[in-house]
Amino acid sequence: MELFDVPSPVSRAPIRLGGCDLYVGTCSWADRSVVASDFYPRGTRTDPRARLRFYATVFPTVEVDASYHALQPPERARQWLAWTPEGFVFNVKAFAWLTRHETDPRRLPPKIAALLPPAARRGALRGDRVPEEALGAAWDHFAAFVAEFASARRLGYVLFQFPKGQGFSPDLLAYLDAWTPYLRAWPVAVEIRHRDWLDRRHREAFLGYLRERGYAYVIPDLVPAAYLPPPQVEVTANWSVVRFHGRNPALLERRASTDRAYDYRYSLDELRAWAADARRLADRVRTLYLMFNNHARGQGAHNGRELLTLLAG
Repeated sequence: MELFDVPSPVSRAPIRLGGCDLYVGTCSWADRSVVASDFYPRGTRTDPRARLRFYATVFPTVEVDASYHALQPPERARQWLAWTPEGFVFNVKAFAWLTRHETDPRRLPPKIAALLPPAARRGALRGDRVPEEALGAAWDHFAAFVAEFASARRLGYVLFQFPKGQGFSPDLLAYLDAWTPYLRAWPVAVEIRHRDWLDRRHREAFLGYLRERGYAYVIPDLVPAAYLPPPQVEVTANWSVVRFHGRNPALLERRASTDRAYDYRYSLDELRAWAADARRLADRVRTLYLMFNNHARGQGAHNGRELLTLLAG
């Protein structure tokens, strides 16, 4: 028997609010700053299986963000499924190229890297500048990874997060439509990172696009400043996602490290306000995900636990 075939403990169940299943979790369970924090018990920090098994006793879901940085093999998904109990749900962030972000070609599987012209393998390459053959292969590879969770009936959503500072773009929406054969098989969540998408000139076109396709609008909690979208509640499907990024002004700094930008701990008063919003939102959807991305120093994990206590009370 493989080591990862050992049965794992019972998962934390989602909270039932009326007709809604409410999942609280974090964006990544293996971020180095979370592992180094006091969230994980001693003895689990150097053991990937033990970490994930412990995490699943605290939260009923997690967002896989490693899939954004590099294409993950299906075997890894099967391993994580085996390490966690039935009922534990995985959400998957789309690979960088699939949302027109940059990635280093050196992170690519060799078969996909070989599809790039030699000059394109020397530095970060944006998804909209990738040869069609290589981009199609990346979609296939990502889809095979997601399929493992879907076939196990443990896929929550697939997150498509648009580039930072990207304003409203019909071209970007048309690009997603070109990959509908993949998207129609998944619960798709779309996150914008510029308030222009919600400007009165574009609001109805954007939200209408999501409603037509059953994609969920991701409600962001961010520092309320500059170009960032406001944390207003919009429902475009029968399920919804809130992503808590923290309210650190460093989020607006161009060169801020992720540890600095996401270094924020929500106060109990801030979480109480969101608990009230979540209860109202639960009246409008069947499934609700509340995901903490303020990972620096393990603060998202602690805030997630605090929100679970508030919602269960």
